[in-house]
Amino acid sequence: MLSWLAGCASSGGPGEDRSPAEINAELGARYLQQGNLEVALAKLRRALEQDPRLPEAHHYIALLYDRLGSQDLAARHFQRALELAPRDPALRNNYGVYLCSQGRYEAAIEQFLETLEMAEYHRQDEAYENAGLCALRIPDRARAERFFRQALQANPLRASTLYQMMKLSFETERYLQGRAFLQRYERVAQHTPASLWLAWQLERRLNNPKAAATYAGLLLQRFPESREARALAREQGKEEGK
Repeated sequence: MLSWLAGCASSGGPGEDRSPAEINAELGARYLQQGNLEVALAKLRRALEQDPRLPEAHHYIALLYDRLGSQDLAARHFQRALELAPRDPALRNNYGVYLCSQGRYEAAIEQFLETLEMAEYHRQDEAYENAGLCALRIPDRARAERFFRQALQANPLRASTLYQMMKLSFETERYLQGRAFLQRYERVAQHTPASLWLAWQLERRLNNPKAAATYAGLLLQRFPESREARALAREQGKEEGK
């Protein structure tokens, strides 16, 4: 649910002014994004041999170790990266994601909020959304909603946060509010199986069978093999059996 590699590897190729360690770190991050973990590990280890004080090398290898399930090594490299680059917002955001995945929710939220205090950080919506997602795991829906609303203040068009508010509204039985967020979501994003499934449920709760049927049809037509389509088919089968 949370973004891991945002802001890691740059889109440009290695430049002549970059050190060998920086080049290997970037290559390692790219291989990590591609899922080639063995080569990524070799590149990142090489980067750290060339420059043990390179923050991004510690950052990327921490992400890699987390993916490999080596949590002690992941934590150690995250902490070392933060010692070397305490003002790196992408690093602090990803460390927050890591902490949340380990069940350290308050520590994670603290990391997300600290990124917001950095003048150089321009993705406030992402940090607030991540804080909200982590708050949901506590679970603390009221706090999560506050974070999601702050994310939308920073970026009213953030589709993933609009979906979260739609979902949260449904779960707390505020169906009209959920529909309002659904309408906002539809103006900025293409539907996914999850959003169509949720839209169908919302319109059923609002006693609007025509709209519910429209969303059901879209789900079955566009995503017939999805988990949500199978769940919808089961629900429709139950209704027909009554």
